[in-house]
Amino acid sequence: MKTLRKLVSLSLAVVLLFGSLSSLIACGGNGTVIDNEETRLVLSTSELDGVFNPFYSSSAPDGSIVGMTQIGMLSSDKDGKVAYGNDEACVVLDYQAETAADGSNTVYRFVLKNNLKFSNGSPLTMKDVLFNLYVYLDPAYYGSATIYSTDIVGLQEYRTQSKNENEQDRFNEQFDVLANQRIRSLVECLEEITDEMYKNQSLTDEQMIAALTDFVQALDDPSYATVVDDYKLAKKYFREELEKDYGYAKGTAEDIVFTDKDGKKVTLTTDTEAFLYNEGLIKWDEDNYEFIYSLGEKSKDWSEEEAINALYNSYVPNKVDEVVQYWATANELHTYFSLLEKQKYFESLDEEDRITSISGIKYANMESAVTVNGVTYEKPVLDDNGAVVSGNEVLEITINKVDPKAIWNFAFTVAPMYYYSNEKQIEDFNYVDKFGVEFGSIEFQDNSIKNPDKIGVPVGAGPYKATTRSGDSSAVTAGTFKADNVVYFERNEHFMFDVKIKYVNYQVVSTNLMLDALYSGDVHMVEPACKQENIDSISARKKDGFAYTPVMTNGYGYIGINAEKIPSLAVRRAIMHAVNTQYAVDYYFGYSKAITRPMTKASWAYPDEVDALGQYYKFDDTGATSEQLLIDAGFSKNAKGVYQKDGHTCKYIFTIAGDTTDHPAYASLKRAAEILNAHGFDIEVKTDINALKKLNNGDLTVWAAAWGAGVDPDMYQVYHMDSTAGSTANWGYRAIKKNAGGKYDTELALVKELSDIIDKARETIVQSQREAYYADALDIVMELAVELPTYQRSDLFAYNTNIIDTD
Repeated sequence: MKTLRKLVSLSLAVVLLFGSLSSLIACGGNGTVIDNEETRLVLSTSELDGVFNPFYSSSAPDGSIVGMTQIGMLSSDKDGKVAYGNDEACVVLDYQAETAADGSNTVYRFVLKNNLKFSNGSPLTMKDVLFNLYVYLDPAYYGSATIYSTDIVGLQEYRTQSKNENEQDRFNEQFDVLANQRIRSLVECLEEITDEMYKNQSLTDEQMIAALTDFVQALDDPSYATVVDDYKLAKKYFREELEKDYGYAKGTAEDIVFTDKDGKKVTLTTDTEAFLYNEGLIKWDEDNYEFIYSLGEKSKDWSEEEAINALYNSYVPNKVDEVVQYWATANELHTYFSLLEKQKYFESLDEEDRITSISGIKYANMESAVTVNGVTYEKPVLDDNGAVVSGNEVLEITINKVDPKAIWNFAFTVAPMYYYSNEKQIEDFNYVDKFGVEFGSIEFQDNSIKNPDKIGVPVGAGPYKATTRSGDSSAVTAGTFKADNVVYFERNEHFMFDVKIKYVNYQVVSTNLMLDALYSGDVHMVEPACKQENIDSISARKKDGFAYTPVMTNGYGYIGINAEKIPSLAVRRAIMHAVNTQYAVDYYFGYSKAITRPMTKASWAYPDEVDALGQYYKFDDTGATSEQLLIDAGFSKNAKGVYQKDGHTCKYIFTIAGDTTDHPAYASLKRAAEILNAHGFDIEVKTDINALKKLNNGDLTVWAAAWGAGVDPDMYQVYHMDSTAGSTANWGYRAIKKNAGGKYDTELALVKELSDIIDKARETIVQSQREAYYADALDIVMELAVELPTYQRSDLFAYNTNIIDTD
């Protein structure tokens, strides 16, 4: 996903980076010889979620960790073109794509290399390639990769278990409806019990379960049959959410900085304070220069368990209806319920009616020879374990029509089936209708692919393998792989190329402390913000062996607005008119440029000509434009002077992703809040170290963050109405597609038009045609008023030349 960065592209980039980095360390800039067998290369990373899983990792920092251990089917060269062969760190030896004369289909053939091995020494074969494909294409898969968006022949039949195209088009909608019904049923029962049956009473959990049980039995309605179990699941997800939130807050208290009346910095002091601050239970009073503790000042000294229990017990059982509607738990429940209902449907099908494979995916030379680029590949000889003894295995994928993005979807990383599947599925594998994956099973995805014992330790055939601080890779666990905010890697001795640096660490470092960590020797390379003060600082330390290199970022900064949280198009546009994006551009002092469309200028598809016209929503410092938009839309002020309409009040939190106000968009959002607050809004600007996690669940209202892009400018994953990536939750697509009461008529029409254009851009390989389509698509994104692009910056790499040989 482009949700912060596409995992496939990211993994490939990391492998490529370390293909180069493996030769960097040899002799320090001061003449000291560095021993690559003993000296650990230490790189910095932002806060890690710990989801080190090639299928389900979603954050960019986690993806970087995973990428160290993985190898992709394909690579890319410096110009962004597909690369493969013996000289490339990838699975494919040779590759060919042939489009039918009438354009009806395109056939891809991939010749797999022999003798590739995972870090445990077992071979990487066609079994692993097919296993990975069938994981990504399984209807129960709910990670961020969107290989399913490629129109592979037979894919929709397989995912829907139907050959009827009309049924295929409406397939997922029925399960979303069922999931929404389960949540509504749960909320209705909880509200009935707390608001009507037990008014003003505080129930215990046991009393709530008993009340729900009696209430459901009295209803005798099958649509409420799962309410008690769903209530218990909601509690489970909610506690897990709080435990994760506390984990993200650890070690961040001193990074949450405010300024007192004397201009001195004031910070929080404990992990619990950071946790409660992120949950909105501690606030900084800018008028009185003090912290406000919603749960009492004693709360800052609570233990982790006490803090989590306090917040948990404040919602469970008497406000669980709020949890399942407004917390991240709501999205977890919706996803789970939808997948569970889909799984029930699949289980109800007769065995003889099942579609057991994807017709467009084949082991091409399993029975007879095939030709790729004029070379004939006979049926390979395999040993009992499926390893190739002689010949080469050839994968064939056929797609309908033409898709310029398809080849990059087929560049997925190949993770080992032996590690990510289970014993039964591995035993049943047969290349025909069993591929190591239990079809349509959310339990298989959760208990095998995302096995809790494995999710914290990635395994693959990449240049490095997970290890412990002491260098033990045989018994590494999640707790020893990432210990005390350090992640430990050791060279994979089975990697196809010589990896010259034996040990690599990733050290978690806050952005504002990266240069300090570099200067102190805690890390050897960092990626601080590319702004003048950092460049000046590094330049001043040149004599000490520190240097930097700026590189244009393949990504851009933006401010997002969730249409589900702010359903009025007029309000979203009003907010955008109050944002001066030039502040964000100026943050980088010459190392960034203004952009007016949501796409990186590093892409060939960016419409440079539009920038001359200026910001799409013209900035109005007076606030008059913003206020008039609300008046014209029928908003009126309440007793507090805040605009409202139909029960919706213009009171919002503007969120800065991270742990500090030292952020390129802070000044833009801060000034926008001042303008809007003077014209009938109630805005608070907050930092949130968990913002990126919350983005995946669509939990933020207005936020500032940045995208990283892939090689191809395809917009499907981030903006198409059929995408299941986290970004669509950010934009509020779920509410837009429901369009309850016709509230989103305009937005729904725009999203449909946008999706149609994205589809058309995927049906041609002519670059000029694609450019024209994307120019139109980007204009529609702007019309939706869910994403305001702010800047195109450069990345800054700073490093210690006493350790790293810059030649």
